[in-house]
Amino acid sequence: MKRLTQPLIALLGAGLLALTVAAPAAARSVDVDLISGTDGSSATGANPVSYFEVGSFTDTFKLHLTGNSLVEVGLITIGASDDQFITFSKVLLNGVPLSIQTTVQPDGTRTSLGYLTQTGLSGDVLLTVEGYAGGELPLGSSISASYTGTFNVLASPVPEPASAGLMLAGLGVMGMVARRRRKG
Repeated sequence: MKRLTQPLIALLGAGLLALTVAAPAAARSVDVDLISGTDGSSATGANPVSYFEVGSFTDTFKLHLTGNSLVEVGLITIGASDDQFITFSKVLLNGVPLSIQTTVQPDGTRTSLGYLTQTGLSGDVLLTVEGYAGGELPLGSSISASYTGTFNVLASPVPEPASAGLMLAGLGVMGMVARRRRKG
């Protein structure tokens, strides 16, 4: 009987220990669908993210840009209580951090906003959001918290060949004038 009891106690202890360990972070990857403007030079998209259990998370938003673009990213979360609140701990757009500001209203409602503009982005663009959903509630508690990531993309203008040619011709003329002044 002793042979059976000791392994059973050890197994039960390991099971209890596993239950007390913090849950791993939730990870989500979202492909952002951008909707083009009427002239095709701009696009926009928004992706809401919801959490229903207290814990850490890492979300990745992916955009694919076909040419050099200016990208604006905004994040917002609003919570009147811990079961609605999300804390952003780290937010990066292609490795560049977003500044997050949190304000607390007199009624206890908290609002967090983050915003960043980057120019010259092309190809695959990643927004990584790390945080914690659920405020001060115990890990694993049931909640209903959300935030939204918004994206605005504006294609960078590409100079036309004629404009580039005129610019080069102008630089050439300026160089000739400068050279003549040095000689004279």
